[in-house]
Amino acid sequence: MKQLNAYFRAFLKYKEITEAESGCGKIRSAISLANPENDKIEVNRAICTVDEEWVDTIEKGLVHIEKCIKEERQFIRSNGEVVPIEKVKRVSRDSTVHLAKHSNLITRYEEGQDIVPDKLYMVERLSDYAVYENRFLYMLLCFLRDFIALRYDKILELTNKYDAQITVNKTVVSGKRKLKYSLQMEEVRRDDNYLKNNNPAKEIISRIDLILKAVLAFLATPLMIEVAKTPMIKPPITKTNVLKMNNNFKGAVALYDYVNLYTKPGYTIEYQVTTLAPFADEVAEDMAEASALISFLGYQYGLGIKQELKENYNLEEERLKAQAIKERAERILSLKRKLQKKGQSVDDYILEIEKQLGVLEIEYAKIESLISENSELKAVKRQLEENVSHLNEEISGLNTKIEEERHAHFVEMQNLKEEHQNQLHDLIVKHEEELQNIESERQLEREKHLAEVEQIKEDAERTIYENKLACENEVNSALLEKEEALKLFNEYKIDYEKLLEEKRVAYARVKALGGVDRDYTDRDSFNELEREYMAFSRVYKEQWAKSKKVIRKSLLNKKNIRGEGTDNNSD
Repeated sequence: MKQLNAYFRAFLKYKEITEAESGCGKIRSAISLANPENDKIEVNRAICTVDEEWVDTIEKGLVHIEKCIKEERQFIRSNGEVVPIEKVKRVSRDSTVHLAKHSNLITRYEEGQDIVPDKLYMVERLSDYAVYENRFLYMLLCFLRDFIALRYDKILELTNKYDAQITVNKTVVSGKRKLKYSLQMEEVRRDDNYLKNNNPAKEIISRIDLILKAVLAFLATPLMIEVAKTPMIKPPITKTNVLKMNNNFKGAVALYDYVNLYTKPGYTIEYQVTTLAPFADEVAEDMAEASALISFLGYQYGLGIKQELKENYNLEEERLKAQAIKERAERILSLKRKLQKKGQSVDDYILEIEKQLGVLEIEYAKIESLISENSELKAVKRQLEENVSHLNEEISGLNTKIEEERHAHFVEMQNLKEEHQNQLHDLIVKHEEELQNIESERQLEREKHLAEVEQIKEDAERTIYENKLACENEVNSALLEKEEALKLFNEYKIDYEKLLEEKRVAYARVKALGGVDRDYTDRDSFNELEREYMAFSRVYKEQWAKSKKVIRKSLLNKKNIRGEGTDNNSD
């Protein structure tokens, strides 16, 4: 802003001098009126409207995060080891329990004395802040830092940027002077102080800046610095009992869920274009002054007359000083002539002036006291202003440092992201190559295995066919042998049955003749007797049939003999 004020004062002084010179006014008027249709100033400005919902939500969530950090959750980690009894500083319950389970540590014991082991288990308890809940807070704060910084930087970049285009194209003829002037200017100013101080969204931007500083302050707490040394957890998070039941951690989890699902930019940008075409009279004259100044500079350096103009400037300054001295002398002579006309002597006039000076001195003393008081107030004010300036410088330095750290962090994140992407790409390429190699090896193994399987299949089919032929031959041989065996068996069976039948008949004959005296009341004996009876009956029937034939034949022969004799007698 100081720079703008300096340029403004210098330009007003410049106009004051040029307006006193008629020739400057003439050329200024000619330039301002020439080709006004070609004059144009266009300024693009971004008007940002921030969605306050996510700002309010994060502000409320930071209250829960602050309370969670103040809880400083931790767990006690026990490190134990068996050490010689001389190095034991304190005996705990764990030492007693361990000794009860490991009695081998007691190597000597005397009746009536205390038990003193050679070694004892000593436990060291340490506080460990790397609990899951604290690691979740650190992950959430890092996520919030990036979430806010991304939107904050983008809003500042858009709203504090001055983007202007100036176009001037003139052809001026004034008397014997012709000026053809063309200007095409494009200017971009980032992080402009005036736009920053007069931003319509300044209040909400200040809130975003405040919550970002709060997040950075939380990350700088001793608890988070300690937790930062441990590996960061990765989503999705595990809802532990603390995260589900503790109100403060529930609020932190709700904030995490909100920002994790928030995919909108968080702001809307409306571009406002201000166009001045053609220029207003005041604008045209001011631009003409600048054009005339550029023309003068070109004339001065083009002809190399700067030294001559500087000498003329010095002579003019001396003339003005001499003129001022002459005017003061003329005022004194005029005062002297007035005193002579009134008939007063110079001494009387001086006396009267001294009286007036005495009164004035009294008044001046009062004024001096007031000035002294005022000077003290001014000194206090100056001191306060210096303090404010010093504080502003410190704030500016801190803001600059924060911006540098944020930029460094952003660059580091980009570098890490690029490095991670490169590593990921290399891993993917390497993995694909390994997969191709593995696939090629598997394909070769598969083909080799298929060839082996085909060979095994052919060998198996050949073996099966040969075994099948051998089995068929063996089966045929076995069938022939079986038929022969069955034939022999049937022959032997017939012979056996004949012999058995003969045996039974013979045995029946023996029984029939009374040669056997035996008890046949038991079942088996009676069944055997019945089978013998049946066999004897078959033999009896066969013999009876044969006997009947013989008897019939013999009877017929006898009848013939008798018949012949009867016939003879009858005759």
